[in-house]
Amino acid sequence: MITTDEASSTATKAPKFSTKHTAFLTAGVLILAGGITLASVGVANANAAETARQCVVALKNGAEATESVKASAATSLTALEAVKNVVLPHEAGTSTDYALRPGAEAVEAVPAIEAVPAVEAIPARASGAELIAAVTDQGVALGAIKISTECTDRNEAAAIVAASANAKAAATALDTSVTTLTDDFAVFQAEEAARIAAEIEVARIAAEAEAARIAAEETARAAAEEAARQAAEAEAARKAASKSSGGSFGETKKSTGGGGSTTPPSSGGGGSVAPPSGGGGVVPPGSNNGVCWDSNGMGGGVKVPC
Repeated sequence: MITTDEASSTATKAPKFSTKHTAFLTAGVLILAGGITLASVGVANANAAETARQCVVALKNGAEATESVKASAATSLTALEAVKNVVLPHEAGTSTDYALRPGAEAVEAVPAIEAVPAVEAIPARASGAELIAAVTDQGVALGAIKISTECTDRNEAAAIVAASANAKAAATALDTSVTTLTDDFAVFQAEEAARIAAEIEVARIAAEAEAARIAAEETARAAAEEAARQAAEAEAARKAASKSSGGSFGETKKSTGGGGSTTPPSSGGGGSVAPPSGGGGVVPPGSNNGVCWDSNGMGGGVKVPC
């Protein structure tokens, strides 16, 4: 039996045979002496050497495949851990969970029509959950591949070679899925950063609009208050002016009410004398500068010297 460690030492030189192989060769010499042909011994020896060679090659392939498996598994675990992060680079904010990222259907190409530009085809995109599941499932499948580290015969050598090939193919497929996952995660983070920046800008514009609205309302309120104040002052001034004008008129009327020209004085003065209303009478002399009314007995009268 040859192990992986032995295979690494025999990769560059002829295989070393165990005690069993040495005894076999010694027996072959003895048999040859007994009449067995040299060709038979040579065939047996060649078969053993070929088996050893195949085991060495198989175990070497197995070791290389094992290293590929380890590297791919480590990369996949790192990627699966990385996509759990919600903190965006460059302090761009906090994203949503990548596992909730929806997929996208394929877009067919559309040729340009007159002034309408052409639309390029866009392939379908799996969701974040689907890409995570692909890496996880392929990692599990890769870990289930067993590569033997011991080789005794050609059948085992063939089994090791087949397992190594399967492991390398699975590791390559896993690497491809990891690349797809990490690339899509980078696009997702860029889209999230743009979305958050747009939301911040919208909020800023809304805040500025609200501040402008409040300022306009404050300006209108201040203008209304000033207009009301001015109106109140004008009304107070009008009332004051009206009160002042009404008082002067009353005083004038009071001062002239006792000696106006409309009512003749009872005696003295130079005003005209009203005729008597009744059956007549003569105004005493001296009244109205010596002019008196003499009744005509009909409610009228004439001016006569007093």
